[in-house]
Amino acid sequence: MVMDGAEEEVKGEGKPMDCSKHQKRMKDRDLGVSCMVNTEVGALLTVMRMNPVDMPTPQFGIHGTEEAVDTSFINSLKSLRTFIFNLQQDWHSINPSIYLSPFLDVIQYEEISAAAAGISLSAILKILRLDIFNTGTPRAREAMHSVVEAIANCRLERANMPADDAILMRILQLLVTCLKCKGSPLLSDNAVCTIVNTCFQIVQQSASRGHVLQRCARHTMHELVQMIFARLPDLDSSVEILLDNDHISTMNYGIGAIIDIFQFICSLLNLSVEVPFDFDSTVSGPDEDIQLFALILINSAIELGGEAIARHQKLLGIIQDDLFFHLIHYGSNSSPLVLSMICSTALNLYHHLRSFLKLQLEAFFWFVCLKIAGGKLYTAQQEEVAIEGLVSFCRQPKFGVEMYMNFDCDPMRENIFEEIGKLLCKKASPGTGPLTSIQSQSFDGMVVMIQNIADGIDGIDRTNSNLKSPEFYDAPSSSSDCIETTKYRSFWTEKCEDYGDSETVIEFVRMRKCMKKRLMVSSDHFNRDEKKGLEFLKHSQLVPDPPDAHSIAYFLRYTQGVDKTLVGDYLGDPDEFHIQVLKEFTSTFNFTNMTLDIALRNFLETFRLPGEAQKIQRVLEAFAERFYVQSDETFADKDAVMVLCYSLIMLNTDQHNVQVKKKMTEEEFIRNNRNINGGEDLPREYLSELFQSIANNEITLADQSAASEDMNPSRWIYVINQSNNTDPYISCDTRPWLNRDMFSTLVGPSIATIAAIFEHTNDDNILKQCMEGFIAVARVA
Repeated sequence: MVMDGAEEEVKGEGKPMDCSKHQKRMKDRDLGVSCMVNTEVGALLTVMRMNPVDMPTPQFGIHGTEEAVDTSFINSLKSLRTFIFNLQQDWHSINPSIYLSPFLDVIQYEEISAAAAGISLSAILKILRLDIFNTGTPRAREAMHSVVEAIANCRLERANMPADDAILMRILQLLVTCLKCKGSPLLSDNAVCTIVNTCFQIVQQSASRGHVLQRCARHTMHELVQMIFARLPDLDSSVEILLDNDHISTMNYGIGAIIDIFQFICSLLNLSVEVPFDFDSTVSGPDEDIQLFALILINSAIELGGEAIARHQKLLGIIQDDLFFHLIHYGSNSSPLVLSMICSTALNLYHHLRSFLKLQLEAFFWFVCLKIAGGKLYTAQQEEVAIEGLVSFCRQPKFGVEMYMNFDCDPMRENIFEEIGKLLCKKASPGTGPLTSIQSQSFDGMVVMIQNIADGIDGIDRTNSNLKSPEFYDAPSSSSDCIETTKYRSFWTEKCEDYGDSETVIEFVRMRKCMKKRLMVSSDHFNRDEKKGLEFLKHSQLVPDPPDAHSIAYFLRYTQGVDKTLVGDYLGDPDEFHIQVLKEFTSTFNFTNMTLDIALRNFLETFRLPGEAQKIQRVLEAFAERFYVQSDETFADKDAVMVLCYSLIMLNTDQHNVQVKKKMTEEEFIRNNRNINGGEDLPREYLSELFQSIANNEITLADQSAASEDMNPSRWIYVINQSNNTDPYISCDTRPWLNRDMFSTLVGPSIATIAAIFEHTNDDNILKQCMEGFIAVARVA
């Protein structure tokens, strides 16, 4: 009975005992933290006593005694040791700077030894990893920023490379911990940018220090980017509005840091060969090596940010402009390894953000994938990588139909879907020997395209009341007059009435595709005979009857395949109607925020400047008037623009004609253009920029081979300007949309290719693919 009473007494006092146990555990934990800090203090004191050079203001007594090393560092460490064993409150309530400052001071001291710096860094690392303080701790924000500042200012001996490498490894660990610890939400945008910048400095330093440190530095940089961009989906897009262009937020880090860091890693694609890397000859060049590293970081940022990137206009703008230009520019001039990473990056961008990258994607396919896969100017390895990239895109279920609707059915855009399909058929065609890797890859992609078309048609729900009859989705006649038209309609500028309604969209894009087919026939007629070509335009309802200047201008400006020499002659003709067409033609350009040389480049890429002086004058007068209206206050009148245009064309000939031996200097160019601006001089800086632009980058006059040129900065500016006014990207759902229309563009070459390979090969896997291709064709038919 006594025992029972005792048990009841214990049970009755359960809560006080539990509370007491909790207090004891907390006290033990605090004591454990004190012991840990004491251990680090003791280790640091020992090293500093052994290395008097570590003391900033030594007062030597008897060598080897404490009096000999009694300095400010020693005193602060002794004070800390006393403090940690006489705590009046728990560790979570103590200002972290009290126990961090002695260690932070040590790593920033210019003459500190590697041993002392290493112990101090280890101590800071332990404190952060143990989460001794958190966001609720007094003065925690200041402490976290002090840690970041101290790491960025950490001094190295530089005379002892192995010791310095150990320090750098510890710094890398500490940088990651700063973003992982409980105090990380207190970091500002500036602090996070400092962390990333410090890490990249180590990446650069490690290039000459060995592979181990370099791999660790790059791995750390990658981990930092992943942690930072993993926050993006949870960030409020409205915060970006509060950020000033010249100011990084000092509040808790977020979109400001992410924008700056993403801009930085994109800029790494532009690093030149002077970056000091020390790889053997079997590895890609130093510039390509850093490009590969940058692309890995960019890919991770895109994968983690995903669709949330579109909520932040500044971040999206970097992708739309700088990043895509770099991908296209370097994609067409890089090794197979870099090209492969660029294609993977573009695929990620397509998956997450294609609705915001319509013209950028078109440019990427046209100037990178299709151009390289053509194989005329590139190695077999580059060609194979480009085809692999195209096949990866083709494997996306909606890729084919979206390319067809957004580009092939737009009179102003390239036939991306058709060109990819025809290219794969051509590259898959068998030769005399076994199928090559390129042929196999191309055949695989071609079969995938047909299977995706067939899968879409199989998915028609014929009982779905929201759809019209299944015949609505059947392809119309393949003739150019697939849609009956009795009068002209302004299809160039016509917009879809409701992009949200699939049936309205289908009717709209079918109409535009038929108009585009007619335009192709019209351009052929125009190239052979101008008058007959214009008559065909009227007969096909592509221009009103009688024709107006607006519709003719759009035909000359946007129709693919029109002879650019004929366009130039037409625009320079003195006939009154031709002059009206010229004005309408120039009105299709937007020169806002362009310098004169870039505007002139864009203008002259659309036609070949005629040879007759009077025609040239008429064309340049129209250009000068349009540019002057849209330019800033640099020019006094359109005559100043006109004179400078002539001067730039003459400079272009002078600088890039091999027959001109004595080239014009910048000073001569500026002197030749004095007093042309309403009797005044144009700004010297403006003329200097124009001279350098022309001298370093020739204005290429349009000719029939212009389509094969690389993407250049002036052309890219035009793409960006166009993207601001283009039709929205049409995203497709799971319905068949225009699958039969799509198949009609591929049916001939695809069946011929499958049949040829079926007869040619004895490989069981290839034969199986042939059967799958035939079955897919039958499903569509």
